[in-house]
Amino acid sequence: MKKLIIFLLCVAVLGGGGYFGMKKYKNSKQEKVVVDVVPVSLMMQDSDYFSYYYGGMDGRIQSSNTQRVYIDTEKLVKKVYVEEGQNVKKGDAILEYDMTVVELELAQKENAVKIVEQDIKMAKKELEKIRYYKPSEDAPQPVEPDYPDFPDDIPDDSIPDNSIPDDIDPDVPDGPPEQLVTDVVKPAFTPAEGVGTVEMPYIINCTQEAEVSKEFMIRMASEKKCAEICVYDESYNYLFKWIIVPVEGTTPEELGSWKVSDGITIDEDGSASIDTDVKHYGKLSFTHPTTQKKDDSSVPEDDSSMPEIPEEEPDDYYDSYEPDEFYIDPEGTDYVYSRDEIKKMIAEKEESIKQLELDLKKANFELQAAKKRKVDGKLYAELDGVVKKIGKASGDEEAESEEEEDEDIYEEPNADDRAFAVIQGEGGTEVVCEVSELNLPKYSIGDTFTITSWNSDGTGVAEITKIDDEPVSYSSYNWGENPNNSSYQIHAKLIEGEDNFSYDDWVELTADKMESDNTDSSNSVYLPIHYVRQEGGDYYIMKADENGKLKKQYVKVGQIMYGYFIEIKGGLSYKDKICFPYGKEVKEGTKTRESTEILMPDNMDFF
Repeated sequence: MKKLIIFLLCVAVLGGGGYFGMKKYKNSKQEKVVVDVVPVSLMMQDSDYFSYYYGGMDGRIQSSNTQRVYIDTEKLVKKVYVEEGQNVKKGDAILEYDMTVVELELAQKENAVKIVEQDIKMAKKELEKIRYYKPSEDAPQPVEPDYPDFPDDIPDDSIPDNSIPDDIDPDVPDGPPEQLVTDVVKPAFTPAEGVGTVEMPYIINCTQEAEVSKEFMIRMASEKKCAEICVYDESYNYLFKWIIVPVEGTTPEELGSWKVSDGITIDEDGSASIDTDVKHYGKLSFTHPTTQKKDDSSVPEDDSSMPEIPEEEPDDYYDSYEPDEFYIDPEGTDYVYSRDEIKKMIAEKEESIKQLELDLKKANFELQAAKKRKVDGKLYAELDGVVKKIGKASGDEEAESEEEEDEDIYEEPNADDRAFAVIQGEGGTEVVCEVSELNLPKYSIGDTFTITSWNSDGTGVAEITKIDDEPVSYSSYNWGENPNNSSYQIHAKLIEGEDNFSYDDWVELTADKMESDNTDSSNSVYLPIHYVRQEGGDYYIMKADENGKLKKQYVKVGQIMYGYFIEIKGGLSYKDKICFPYGKEVKEGTKTRESTEILMPDNMDFF
């Protein structure tokens, strides 16, 4: 027990000594660190430098309650019932279509519905077909073959050559061999002869350029079948054969596709050589094929090695051979795609069907709208309001051409430009502008703006009715502020001078209380934004204290200009010296030294 206590005391002493030693080392190392600080007076910009910014914000005139009527270019407007400036009630007729075009449109909409319905029907059939695809992972696999072992020391010519009568010269071809394969020996094949047994193997004739597919080799192993791949030259002279007898324990991974001439070289004098480094999947033999179609006179009476074929069997017994369940249709879709590929195809087809169903809903909606128009061909107002824009009937071509000549092709398009008719609801006219989150606290519901039109110089007054809770994406409204800050939309209803503005007019907004809110602006300064660091909702700088060591100082900030400058309203003096507040060496208590080098981004040139 005493030994344990002594041991623990030693560990505590060593650990405590190591901790205090490491702390002392770090403190001594920190004492050697020096951080450059720059006087605020060298980098600050006075608020007067940005005074022109307070001239106002950009906004756009919009209607808070508007009906826009869009006309298809293929439709003809027979008659227009309203004119600009006219008050209309909900249900009042606005225009009337040419019934000939309406009826044609109705027929087109009906046809569109039928087309989508047919597309959905066909897509569902294709989906059902894909669901029944058999994945490649489920392709039949070979079972362990149960063949007698052939001794490796049997010479190639030990197999008796009973396939060719003695009176026939094998070197003189009498025509191309039957069922000659010129490209690939596939799993689905028709043998020239044979039933696949050892005594009567499949006889497959092919050229020197032919290839034996892996699928064929797997089939032979799975079905426990034997084959002879007989190779002929371009003159149909027999060259050699490959004896395919699957070996016990063969797996599909061990098999592969191979060419019948791989590793075989035949010289001009007819002598052949074999490259032992090439992997072969069969046994090479230069004996003649084991054919069963021989003359009875050429078969010795005592030759019991050949099996007898029952007389009652038809002559086309072997030709009528049908493959068993291992057969794979090379033109089919079974075992072509993997399970994951089939799953992906099903998902894509289901998504396509969903989209088609949405298209069908849209087509049906358009069909119902076309049916309503067919009643009298008229289109009606959907709200009470004033007609702010109305197009011309199809017959007024001269008026239309004059309007087109006055159009500015470079002018930015808006929603009203594309509309045939615009009806402003009784909700009034509003102006919409965007402000950054830092400037948002300056405004509240009920505040007023003085607005000026960029087009007509007309003026008016708008009252804030709504400030959106959700931010919007960056736009040209806040080009002078920090694009990293969120922007919010402010909606203000025109209460004076509404007739001085048109829809989609660009306007300048000046807050009426801006002057009183910025009475202390002359006391604020602007610093490069990267010298001020944000911590949650607070901002701080790192400055040198009276002892020449770094100190964290929280500051009160205002608006951000151009994304480069931030307004400092309190917590900082122009006599202070601050540093770039980033880096692992920038800590409170670090020594400082004065410098005149201001760190600035490459694309900023204000100093």
